[in-house]
Formats: sequence, structure tokens, C-alpha cells
Amino acid sequence: MTDDPQTTSPAIARLKALVDRLRPIGTEDAEQRVRAETARLGSRPDEAAALGDALRSLLALPHQGAFYAETGVRTALGFWLELTQRLGQRLLPPLRDESQLRNILHLLFAERDDHLWVAAVADDAWLELAGALGLEKVGAGDTAYSNLLEAARMLSYRIAGVGLDRELLRAEPELERHESPFLAQNAALLPLLEQARSTGTMVQANEIRHIDVLLDQCDAALDGIRRKARENGISIRLTYLLARLRQLIDRLRLLLDFAVVDDRRRHAVVVLKTLLATEQTSDEIGEFIGQNISLLARNVTDHASRHGEHYVAEDRADWRAMARSAAGGGIVIAFMALFKIKLALLHLPPLTEGIAFGLNYGLGFVLIHLLGFTVATKQPAMTAASIAATLEESRPKELERLADFAQNVVRTQFVAVLGNVGLALPVAALIAAAWPLLLGHDTAPADKLQQMLHEVHPLASGALFFAAVAGVGLFLSGLVSGYFDNKARYHQLGPRIAAAPQLAWLGRERAARLGNYLDAHYGAILGNLFFGMYLGLVGVLGSLTGLPIDIRHVAFSSANLGTALTTLGPRAVAGILPWAIAGVIGIALVNLVVSFSLALYVALQSRRVGSAQILRLGMVLLRRLAQNPLAFVAPPRDKPAD
Repeated sequence: MTDDPQTTSPAIARLKALVDRLRPIGTEDAEQRVRAETARLGSRPDEAAALGDALRSLLALPHQGAFYAETGVRTALGFWLELTQRLGQRLLPPLRDESQLRNILHLLFAERDDHLWVAAVADDAWLELAGALGLEKVGAGDTAYSNLLEAARMLSYRIAGVGLDRELLRAEPELERHESPFLAQNAALLPLLEQARSTGTMVQANEIRHIDVLLDQCDAALDGIRRKARENGISIRLTYLLARLRQLIDRLRLLLDFAVVDDRRRHAVVVLKTLLATEQTSDEIGEFIGQNISLLARNVTDHASRHGEHYVAEDRADWRAMARSAAGGGIVIAFMALFKIKLALLHLPPLTEGIAFGLNYGLGFVLIHLLGFTVATKQPAMTAASIAATLEESRPKELERLADFAQNVVRTQFVAVLGNVGLALPVAALIAAAWPLLLGHDTAPADKLQQMLHEVHPLASGALFFAAVAGVGLFLSGLVSGYFDNKARYHQLGPRIAAAPQLAWLGRERAARLGNYLDAHYGAILGNLFFGMYLGLVGVLGSLTGLPIDIRHVAFSSANLGTALTTLGPRAVAGILPWAIAGVIGIALVNLVVSFSLALYVALQSRRVGSAQILRLGMVLLRRLAQNPLAFVAPPRDKPAD
């Protein structure tokens, strides 16, 4: 039903008018309006009594246990079906049945942000209003109390049911081997609720203490599953189940507290605020998706942070090893840049050309990874997750230690970029010099080479914006790597490959080595392929749609610069050369800053780390930069010998 006065019952219409009087307008203080209405009703006892009777009549509606148990709690439908349901409710709101408290709540609080001002009003102000309406304490024989007990029974059954879900048991096999707290709370609570229902008495606080202990054990089990998920991976369904269980346990605690507290009117205010807030946000799309992917993102960034630790040089030996690894990557990138030029000269159809570019990039990045080399711009997505993980574990007093780690990240990133560019440019120049000697012609026509120089000009082209587009791809490739690492762990990729009958011809030991290798590198390989295809296809998207979209990557830009400089000669490029060098430096900075910022933001959000901690870290790093800027680029000191 709608809230049209002709179809709304007198009790609902009377209470809706009360809520309309309480609702603040603009910047008005909601609590002042509540207190003013309390004072007004104090001088109109007949109106106050009628409002009190109307509210009691609604609370006395029978069979409302589902309202207290389900309002704002995720359903058993699963993530995708509930998301579809929420979308449908946003597009076409359901009918409102006035025999259900959930629908009545929507009719009374018709504005979507009503829960905000209701929560902002102090509990004491609501209690004074309840006193003016003549609302007494809830008794054992009241229908409202019976509804609450029924809701507690429903919640207990549902917690036990989710606790038996195969996905949950797969994540924590101990729940099958020993007594599950999810089942134990149900076995302990049902006799108490049945006794209270049959005798018409109140549940006592001392009877609930054992239930509180069992619910604490349920919380501990959930925390254990989350910790194991960081190592073993997690699925969207398991993420949804964990969030649903947490909501069910919290709601059961809320109702059990109401059943045993002395001042039930005060606790009723807490229940009302909770139910209203959860119900009014029950069809939110963005928040629902965000809450469900938070834990999944946490595991994705956890896997990325493990790889990120390998990108941080803590002493001179690690620093030199990173320089050598990046130099090897620069050599491969020089050849990839040459192949890219030759593919462009074929003038293939746009989509075919994009796929060819993507395969060149992707297979080249995979080769770099398999050879143990490094692409410098891949580091930020990994090291940002490492910083977030370290930041989460650090206390404010440990910021100096964390600043040491961040400083190592910066100097390692610097030498990695230097290694990539320092080899990509001269190797590309060497190839360009040797090409006409071996094959009798230049690597590319002069107009193509001039175009390559123009494409890195920081002002006369969109090089810096296109570098930001590439930075987004770098960030996404880090997520892809973490996601597939998570899936590899969750689906036990390594052990399954080792035990696959199709690979029995390899022998047990070789199959195990293959499984372990793929388990360790599965995410990195797919992340590199993704990034390569991203670089290849984004430019095609710009061509096909007319949008000003392309990519600029520092290593390839430096290789192109080396090719053009050698082929055209210093005199031909003297005018644009300083701008091209500035463009390469700018592209490097934009690539790194964009990918690092996005990766750090996602990692911090997934860990619920506040901005205050990162700001304090930033201040420490700025102070160090002002005191000793060379410490951010110079090799670190060797670790003291034990």
C-alpha cells in the first residue's frame, strides 16, 4: 500500500504526522525539534495519549519476529541474487503491506535519510518523548516481547544453518571435527526461549551469560576463517557468508540484550535506531558491493603485498640485485619497442593491430618475469600494498621504522626505473645503429621517428595524460595479479596440478615442481598478460571511438627516444631533444604516482586504515626529504653483521 491518507490506517496516519513534525528542515537541530514536540505534547495530554495508543497498537501486531530478525540483515540468496533483488527494488519499489512492521517503518520514515537525524538525537531526548506518550516498560506478556523472543529463535536457527554451509566448512574443517559454536549456541538458547514462552516469564541475565560466551566463540571462529583466507584465498560466496554471519550474530546480541536489561525503554531506542538505519539502507547498491568486496580486496592486496616485499631493497646487495634485474628488463623492453615499431608499420586493421600490440607487450612482460627481470613501473602496485600492510600493523610510535621501509621503497623504485631506462635507451639506440648495417635500411621512416619524438613532448602532446592512463593499467594489473594469486590459493592450484592424472607422465617430483611454480607465478603471469593487452587495446579504443585515449609508458618511451635519436642524428632532433627528455621524466613520474596512489588507496580501504596514520607518515617522510634528499636515491647501507 501507499501512504495516501485514504488508504493509511488512522494509527499510522497519526504517527506519520508526528514523524513529519519531528523531521528537521534544512540545518535545523533535530534534537531541539524532538524536545519541543515533547513539551508541546506535555500540554496536550489527550493528543499524547492517542499517539501512545497508536504506537502500542503497532507494536502489539502479532507474528512480527521476522521484522526484528531480518530487517537490514543479508538474505540467504547469495551475493548475485541479492544484488539483483536490490536493483529491482530500487527501480520498482515493492508494495507496502500495513500489517507488517517493516513496511510501516517505511511509511512513517518516508525520507531516505531519516535514519541520520534519528541517530543524531540523544537517547535521553527520545526517552523524554516516550514518557510524554505514556509508554511503560515492556513486560513478559506483551506481544512485542514475544515477537523479540521469536526473532531471537529465528536468528539462532539461521546462525546454525549458515554454520553448516559447505563453503564455510571447506574454509575451516575444524568446525566439522569438533563441536561448532554456531550449532552449540542454538542448542543452548532454544530451551531458554521455550521456557520463557511457555511460562510467560522474562529471560534472566544469568541465563544468557553462557550464550554470550558461545557467541564470542562464533566471533573467534569468523576471525580465524578470515586469517586463513589470507593464506588460502577466498571466494565471493565465502565473503558473503562471513558478512551475513556477522550481521546475524550482532542482531542476536542486540535482541538478547533487550530481553535481559533492566531499562528496556532505553535499549528500545538503540533497537529502533539500528532497525531504521539498516532498513533504510537495505537497498543500497554501492555500499552493499563495497562491503562485500572489502574482504576480497583485502586478500587480493595481501597477495600483492607479499610480492611487494620482493621489490624492496633493504641493503646494498639487494639494491644492486634490483639494478641488475631492472637492467635485464630494460634490454628486453628495447626489443619489445622495436617489435612494436615494426607492427605499426604493417598498418593492420585497428582491432587486429591492437591485439598484436597487446600480445607483443604481454608476452614480453611475461618473458621478463620468467627470466627474473623487473619492469620498474610494475612495482608501485605491489609496494603500495606492502606499505599498507606495514602501516596497519604499526602504531604511531613506530612511524620511524615504517618511514625507513617507505624510504627503501622509494630508493628501490628509483634504481629500478634507472635500470629500465638506462638499458632500454642505449640498447634501442644500438639496435637502430646496427639495423641499416645488417639489413640495408633504417628501422623506421623518418616521419614515423619524428612522430615518436612528438608523442613524448610534455606540452605539445597528451603524453602526461596518456601516462596517467597507463598508470591506471599498472594499478589494475596489480589487482589482477593479486586476484588470480588468491584464486590459485583458494582452489589449491599447486597441489591439484601435482596430483593431476594427466600429468602422471611427468613423474611425481616434476609435477609437484610444476604445481609449485604455477602456484607462485600464476597471478604474475596473468597480471602481465592483462597489462600487455591493456596497453595494446587502449589506443585502439581511442581510434575506434574518437576519444582522446592512448598510453605512454616510460620504458618504451625511452627506447623510442633512443631509436629516433640514433636514426635521425643529433642535429635533426636538437630542437625537440630537451623536451623529449623532459617528457620521458614526466611520463615516469606520472606512471609511478598514479599507479602507486590508486594501489595505496585500495590497500588502505581494504584494511580500514584511517587517513590520519598515512598523513603522519607523510610528514615524517617530508622531514627526512628536507634533511637528506640523497637518502631517497642513494644505495642503502649494508645491514650490520650479527
